[in-house]
Amino acid sequence: KTVRREDSSPQKIILNSPNNATSALNLKSIVTLRGDSIEGAELQFKHKQGKEHNIFKTKLKDGTLWQLPQIRDAGSHLCNAIEIASRNDANYEFKSVKEVSLILDELMESLLKCRQSLSLPKRKSINELLESQNLLVFTPPLPGDVAVSFYIYTSKLVLALYCLHANSQNKSEKIEITQRIQVEAMVKWLNDAIIFFTLSLQQCQQLKDKLMAVSEILENP
Repeated sequence: KTVRREDSSPQKIILNSPNNATSALNLKSIVTLRGDSIEGAELQFKHKQGKEHNIFKTKLKDGTLWQLPQIRDAGSHLCNAIEIASRNDANYEFKSVKEVSLILDELMESLLKCRQSLSLPKRKSINELLESQNLLVFTPPLPGDVAVSFYIYTSKLVLALYCLHANSQNKSEKIEITQRIQVEAMVKWLNDAIIFFTLSLQQCQQLKDKLMAVSEILENP
């Protein structure tokens, strides 16, 4: 079982510049988040056409989704952690401290993967940005010298916009990022999830430390 979009209520979120910083591109966005997908998004930013900067507006095509695999992965790791914790019934008697310790190690590994899925987004290369099918879900289409990416960073939903430039060298064309700006918003349930994963890891570690202390006392009375 994983995070299912139909189990979640849609949430409209306004993305703002970090620390209310201003940008020449004046990027603005309103998105509708539901589970592990963005099911609606409106973007607005200044785009240079010739010598002038004009306001460019676009949105996700109706019926299309921008998947957020970080949330899906965190949900999968959480389900795995629940399976580990529920592996034995309530009446099961553990045979040794080592047996409990091994289960705690396995549980902590899954919980750590939960937290890392949200807190350590994979940085995309320029080629990955340009080849992403997500860039095709906007109407009107994004300008050819612009790429965007939605991702999760801890408890925040982030939209990054990249300005691109084709640099011709030695008869080959190299795409470079000339500017990167972002807007973001804190998502409460993501923040709650990060806190839950962190506290769960701490409690598992505390239990493991106590078990090790008891084990040493029993082995060296």
